[in-house]
Amino acid sequence: MRAPRGMTLLEIMVALALTAIIIAAASALVVAGSRIIHNTEHTADSHDASRLAGEAILNMVRQAGAGAPGGIWVSQGGTPTRVSAVFGSDGAASGDDLWLVVPDRDYLGEPCRTEGTAASVVRPGVGVIHVNCTEGFKPDSLHLVSNMTSAALLSSVTTTPATPGTPGQVQYAESTVSGFSNAPEKGGYQVGDLVYPVRLVHFFIAPHPTTGRPSLMRADGRLQVDPTGRPFSDVDPATSLPMVVQENVENLQVAFGFDSTGQEDPAKYTWQHGLLPAYTPGLRAVRINVVATGRNQRRNTQSTAVLDDDKPIAVENYAPPPPVAADGLYRSLYTRRLELPNLAAANL
Repeated sequence: MRAPRGMTLLEIMVALALTAIIIAAASALVVAGSRIIHNTEHTADSHDASRLAGEAILNMVRQAGAGAPGGIWVSQGGTPTRVSAVFGSDGAASGDDLWLVVPDRDYLGEPCRTEGTAASVVRPGVGVIHVNCTEGFKPDSLHLVSNMTSAALLSSVTTTPATPGTPGQVQYAESTVSGFSNAPEKGGYQVGDLVYPVRLVHFFIAPHPTTGRPSLMRADGRLQVDPTGRPFSDVDPATSLPMVVQENVENLQVAFGFDSTGQEDPAKYTWQHGLLPAYTPGLRAVRINVVATGRNQRRNTQSTAVLDDDKPIAVENYAPPPPVAADGLYRSLYTRRLELPNLAAANL
């Protein structure tokens, strides 16, 4: 019988070499898989951010302007001024902003039962408004009085509850403004007009309060002239901070579509960037463009540098200034065009 022997040095070296090759190959696969997963998650993250931000805006746009296709009368410095329920600035590289006048979601609910529902005007005229009930009025809220064509925005509203056989009364800050109503050409409010609470909603791009990354923000508005002369401004941040709608939203671009031919043909709308608050007939649609990024930079095949193609992208009238350095952040663009059903009087 031959005595058993161990492995020779040469055999051990060959085995170690093969093991090292296998481990290296496995490590390369793990690193490549990790990079692919990282980049895929980053891309999916940017897709989700752009889609969620865009849908959040469109959800409000669908509700905007109910009861005011012919504009909203506001008191600006004691002078009745008619503004649009939808408008915004053209910020180009800094991102646009968008203002919306949105009714309470319960305004067409069962009247005289639930807070937020509309009350009916029961006496024509100007000044103090007489309504059939006051249960629907919300304290510290703006209210519209509307004939479903034009509307007037009321602030500092207080009510005197109705009693049997006696209508309720609505006092408001603009009641002493000469000629102020939802239809000044008709001599004031008419029987059957509706009064209901509304919100002023402002979408814009601003740094995230924690990360500093650009994000889509939403603020409630107040009836106060802003530094650019527009009739609405954000609520005092000392009492109400803007809400982060979606993180990592780099740019918001809004285009406004007008039926300038009067043919009710969406294919013939004319489009513009930026819309002043002054009421302009024919506004029928908006086009929302949202550009979002992932949270972290994507990696190249060596996982040592960012991808060269990850740069800011052009959309609408925003174009990155050349040359633009790659930053490794993948961009997702969400674009939707939406008709404004509440601003087409023929649909009411």
